[in-house]
Amino acid sequence: MSPADPGRSVPPAPGSASRPTRLWGPPPWLWLTLGLFAGQVPLLVDWLAWTASWTGTEHGRDPALLTALALTVVQLLPVVFLLAGALSVAPPQPRTWWVERHYKLQPPDHEPDGTPHVYDQMRRFLTRQAPGIELRVTVRRDLLARVYPGGWRTTRVGVFSPLVSLWQRDREAAEAVLLHEIGHLRYGEQHVTGLGSPFTGLVRAWPYVFTVFGLLPVALLLASGNAAAPLLSAQIVLVVLAVPKTLLVVVGALWTAELTADRYAAAAAVPTAQQRALNALAQSTHDALARLYHPPVRMRLWFAARAEQPVTQLLLVLLWPAAMLTENLLDLCGAELAYRLLDDTTAADATRKAVSLAREQLASGPTWWATLGTLAAWPLLTGVWARLWGWRGRPVGTFSPALYATSALLPVLILLLGLLPDGPKPGAPSLADSRAAAPPAGTPPTPCLSPSKPAAPIRPDGLPSFTTPPAADTTASPSPADNRMRSFHTLRVTSTEPLSGSLTQAQDLADRLAHVGWTLSPDGTLTATGADLPELRTTVVHDGTRLLRGERTRTTDVSATTTWVEARLRRQTGRTVRLDLIRAATGVTHAVVACRAFDSTVTTAARLTLQLEEQ
Repeated sequence: MSPADPGRSVPPAPGSASRPTRLWGPPPWLWLTLGLFAGQVPLLVDWLAWTASWTGTEHGRDPALLTALALTVVQLLPVVFLLAGALSVAPPQPRTWWVERHYKLQPPDHEPDGTPHVYDQMRRFLTRQAPGIELRVTVRRDLLARVYPGGWRTTRVGVFSPLVSLWQRDREAAEAVLLHEIGHLRYGEQHVTGLGSPFTGLVRAWPYVFTVFGLLPVALLLASGNAAAPLLSAQIVLVVLAVPKTLLVVVGALWTAELTADRYAAAAAVPTAQQRALNALAQSTHDALARLYHPPVRMRLWFAARAEQPVTQLLLVLLWPAAMLTENLLDLCGAELAYRLLDDTTAADATRKAVSLAREQLASGPTWWATLGTLAAWPLLTGVWARLWGWRGRPVGTFSPALYATSALLPVLILLLGLLPDGPKPGAPSLADSRAAAPPAGTPPTPCLSPSKPAAPIRPDGLPSFTTPPAADTTASPSPADNRMRSFHTLRVTSTEPLSGSLTQAQDLADRLAHVGWTLSPDGTLTATGADLPELRTTVVHDGTRLLRGERTRTTDVSATTTWVEARLRRQTGRTVRLDLIRAATGVTHAVVACRAFDSTVTTAARLTLQLEEQ
């Protein structure tokens, strides 16, 4: 023992036999979260391409367009952050360089008189507990200690000035702080949490980005009274819900990682040392956002004091799945409200559609299948996973296998719920209806609804329109120079903007118009060959710009669909012209089955810009 180390017992150095081969904690939910977000990269590429197509000056600076682009940024931000996190994992050296430069972390120095320095004591303690770990120190006072990667299989612990003071005042509590950081190594969490973590960066930046790109543009759009504001209402709802959804998933994974590291420290440290360490942490200064990615101290104390109790172990395993379940419930609420805003349906129909969509996503989406697979494979991968990250520490803590198996019931039940067939829709006759008691004798029969064709739908409110140029000729007769038959073909679709409905629906319309032939008759009529568009008639001609409008209604015995199109044809240099289109279609269905009426209304709208070439 050194003079500076009186009374300290040295535990035996761990060997290969001490490698963990038993279940000692929940699955690595942080890594699963990163993998699930990485699966959204194709969506990121598509959305970025669509957003880039609307950033040019040729599209103007309409408030509705700018708001839609801002909301797109909000929806894409989690994927961008976590993609950056995935890139920081391999290789980790750029993150290491940034962390040490930002926090001024350096290798510790020795005192000149030869007496073992506090840093030497810390280094020896870390080596005994987890051989191969490296120590870096800084004079900054904003943290106690944090883990971060030094390489793919190398880990460093950054020690801040307050931990040095705690080491001199209460060494056992300071050791518990270091043991907490060591606890992250078993999961390889130094790559996805700690200093420079993309997850903590997401949590810290998310409220500010949402305010700037979400709340502020929406508030300005609504205050301006823009006509397109109602058409963005569904997207606004989904973006607002994206904030708690994103935070729930990431925070749930981060909290599980922190509580698991606390569990390791409580088992490896001197009794009550972990409690004193957490109390010291509570007295240190932290900003409000730091409390999002670290659980409250009271919660951490409760879990640490009951680390081996069955209820605590079950809660620790199910914390992240519970966050995912809450996200699914928020999806359900958001979908119901969005259906109400888009389809103008009744509350019962909107709820039925939202529940049907939510159940389909439970079974067809990867989240719960991946959760169940991770729970099943984790007991077999525990030791391999720890050795993958270079872990050579002592095995500490055990989990009840029976209790762990019980936690798999949650994803199993959720998947069964998603796979069950849908029940009868509202208004559909059921077995209970067929067995209902007959009406009393003498009661006049209820008249049955008669089938009838639905009325043609009316034009949706809030659609944008092309303004009439000043001093325009509204006689709808073409100028003498245009008094001839002219033919065009679509050269390219330069932009596509969904106004109502999904981006996929708008892109389908753009694909149909990409190879269409156009004919402009001498009477000012524009027709499209091979496209589902009504005949467009000229309403205004002025200075090389022609405004056109068309409408068509198709009816069957049970449905009516009306398509409205406004167009602006502009002359350009050479043989090309620019065609701006605003197309909206509303379909209504009215059917009577077994004396019950079924009604639905669906509206889609899109704005497109095409470049035509005269033949």
